[in-house]
Amino acid sequence: MNTIHFKDFKVGLDHRKSSTVAEPDRLRELKNAFITTGNVIRKRPGMPKIATLESGTVGLISGNGYLNTFFEYGGGITHADTRFLANELEHALGAAYASGDLYKVHYGTTFLGYLYIAAEYDDSSVFHYYLDGSNPNRITDANCPNTTAVSKQESRIWAVDGDVVRYSVLNDPTDWTTVVPAAEDAGLIGTGLKSQGSADALALGQYDGRLAVFMIDGMQLWTIGTDVLTDLAFYKYVGGVGCKYAQTPTVFAGDVIFLNRTGFRSITTQSYADNLADVDVGSPIDKLVRAEIGDATDPRAKYFMGKNQFWCAYTLPSDPTKTRAWVYSYSKSAKVAAWSKYEIDFPLNDMEVHEGYLHVRSGDDVYRVDETDTVFTDGGNTFDMEASFPFIDCKTPGIDKYFASMDFTIKGTVDVAFRYDPNDETKITNSITITGDTRPLQRIPIEITGPAIAPVFTSTSDAEVQIDAFDIHYENLG
Repeated sequence: MNTIHFKDFKVGLDHRKSSTVAEPDRLRELKNAFITTGNVIRKRPGMPKIATLESGTVGLISGNGYLNTFFEYGGGITHADTRFLANELEHALGAAYASGDLYKVHYGTTFLGYLYIAAEYDDSSVFHYYLDGSNPNRITDANCPNTTAVSKQESRIWAVDGDVVRYSVLNDPTDWTTVVPAAEDAGLIGTGLKSQGSADALALGQYDGRLAVFMIDGMQLWTIGTDVLTDLAFYKYVGGVGCKYAQTPTVFAGDVIFLNRTGFRSITTQSYADNLADVDVGSPIDKLVRAEIGDATDPRAKYFMGKNQFWCAYTLPSDPTKTRAWVYSYSKSAKVAAWSKYEIDFPLNDMEVHEGYLHVRSGDDVYRVDETDTVFTDGGNTFDMEASFPFIDCKTPGIDKYFASMDFTIKGTVDVAFRYDPNDETKITNSITITGDTRPLQRIPIEITGPAIAPVFTSTSDAEVQIDAFDIHYENLG
């Protein structure tokens, strides 16, 4: 009897090859689970609900010790939960915006101790606000771009404005016009003149101390500083891959990861390779991502330090009551670089990191991603976990085998079934339930004949699950 042992799952979800030829550690499905620094598969943490807010606010922005929300002038909203602060947006003196209702907050940051906000109304109008106690707190400077792609860098606010990127006066985010003294003035950079394709800037990021400007089909890096006379200079243009999703460029593991129409990409690969081949960060899941996103997709991305993960989430187009989150787990020391697919049974409106914790807002409910490794429900509701492997031929493709039995090293309880026909993956055995470490016990019989099998691990419980290893015992039939 031959035995083959599997214990290293550090690659995670990978669809670059078909299930019949992919290496055994390249999972076909990794839903609501992730790869740990120990190279094992673990059910994702749950999201306990921490608050239900008073109705009438939108947004979730960390700043000045609070999770901040926002409402229109005259709303008079105060949150009973003191972890949250409701902020009033006064569009004109003593008045709210008259042509629409507050719909979404796209960007928020603290600037010199006050919140700077880019908010959208349901008529698609976007305005910038600076909440320093002024009345009104909307920025009225005619040169303020009032767009959703915004960045705070080098003591200024930067924002896209068609084929240019505008910047505010040094240390004054309300002034987008003053030009004296020249070193501290407001102004613009002609990003469209440096483009070799589309001229319109769509997203901003920060990489290696430089301003990253994204078009739909390219990216520019600009050297910036507090003195625009001496520090501001064009550095590099890289064509081929851009970014239209303004809320996705995220600093992660010394790089910037972002979503474009073909999948997830990184600045490092672009800037040093001048193009993005299938070796870039998102290539293992490109096919899966492209099948879900479109021009109407509104993704949000954050760095979750609790698990050293990049999260990018959006409402599922096929089911607006659910949220998709693509999660990239990375550890240089453990050599982990693995994608997972999370499915959350409520729609996502906002995602924010506050005091190191990742928070998600859905309607008036706010959830926090658990870091105690004890909660495996979302707001008390269970979720399904699945880890599916490609077809395993035990390094002898095309040879019939008798798969006799298996051993498992599991924490918790899982159900295991097996696909056995590479030409029809809907064919699957009945599942068997496995609990704990089966190695000291009798081997678990599976009794399948064929050239290859594909194990499928699932769990629907509210308990911890970890898949450390498994062994397949088989005989070649020739």
